[in-house]
Amino acid sequence: MAGVTDPAFRERLRRNGCRYLFTEMVSAAAVARGNRRTVAYLEAPDRGPDLALQVFGSRPDELAAAADKAAEAGFVHLDLNMGCPVRKVVRSGAGAALMNDPALARACVAALRRGFSGVLSVKIRAGWDATSRNAPEIAALAEGEGADLIVVHPRTRSQGYAGRADWSVVAAVAERVSVPVVGNGDIADARSAVDRLRESGCAAVMIGRGALGAPWVFGQAEALLRGDEMPPAPAPARIGRDLLEQFRDLVRWKGERVAVAEMRKFAAWAARGMPGATAFRRRIQSLPTRAEAEEEIRRFFQVETAGEREAA
Repeated sequence: MAGVTDPAFRERLRRNGCRYLFTEMVSAAAVARGNRRTVAYLEAPDRGPDLALQVFGSRPDELAAAADKAAEAGFVHLDLNMGCPVRKVVRSGAGAALMNDPALARACVAALRRGFSGVLSVKIRAGWDATSRNAPEIAALAEGEGADLIVVHPRTRSQGYAGRADWSVVAAVAERVSVPVVGNGDIADARSAVDRLRESGCAAVMIGRGALGAPWVFGQAEALLRGDEMPPAPAPARIGRDLLEQFRDLVRWKGERVAVAEMRKFAAWAARGMPGATAFRRRIQSLPTRAEAEEEIRRFFQVETAGEREAA
């Protein structure tokens, strides 16, 4: 979720019922070195009990330094990503590559635990490839070194995001460890979220790509879990107002130039499946200013200016 789960989008997810969030993944090495751009992630304006700082790295000393800085910044939840499949990350020995080196994975979790007294979670995959699906073993290792929570994406690193997520892996991890297990992968809507939760025996589910264009999926899933009827998707005007509020937050956090560029993908995701969405995506990509982008969002989602002020 790099370039996606920034403070502005996290706030939008909260408005739509998301209970727990993770920051974009940050480099422990860059945090340890005091890289100004990376350290800025530790100054997130919404850091609090519902936000985890997500880090990656393969050197225990750098992870320990990052844990210290996270605690100093006020984070109460630290997440070690041992599931990222991106080539640049695994080439450094971090992310999913750690699942190929249990001894180093153990040392990395132990280093974070020594330096951080808050909640420590570890995010893993099914394994490196079809011949090394070792998620239960790595989860048990992490629990043994003090992890409080295990997050499982049940694809292997070699799969990336292709094919189907094998939720039997999530169930196997939940059976192996005593700490809570969170499942993630192929949760496209509220019903699949509830189904995966009940079928796997995990404690919670994490929704990523399924929330990009439909952040209301969290509220819908909560309703189903309560036994209520699932509420419908919001009306276009409501979606538009929500986007405009996110846009304003993004401008405050990153400035107008960056906000305009980054908001284009969120507007395109929100429009998916609506009449005229393809033409809207083309138009929004070419608009250079905040005022023009906001006007295009108002027009497409049929947001009345007065209604927008009333909702803000």
